Amino acid sequence: MKTTDIWALQHGERFSWGEIITIHHIGEYSLVEFHPWVYINCCGTDQINEAETEFSCYINGYSISRSAESLDSALATCIAHKHDGGNSQAAVYFMKMIGKESK
Repeated sequence: MKTTDIWALQHGERFSWGEIITIHHIGEYSLVEFHPWVYINCCGTDQINEAETEFSCYINGYSISRSAESLDSALATCIAHKHDGGNSQAAVYFMKMIGKESK
């Protein structure tokens, strides 16, 4: 069974979006660093794309249903979500401002 529950992930459950590399904890924020699954025709496979790394974002143990391409961007995403809400674009503009735009 696959899950996004941070507690279950810390206890060995499989991650819904890929293979976990590590889980970073920064205060109230948790960032699951992972290699995503390979998708073919919009369908997930059991193959891992080791060439890519992504970060899934959590606040106080709850997923905010957002991911990012870097640790910096993931942390900015968590902060923006906490202070500006789920539809915030603050993290995108912050990353642009410091010259670290997403692909």
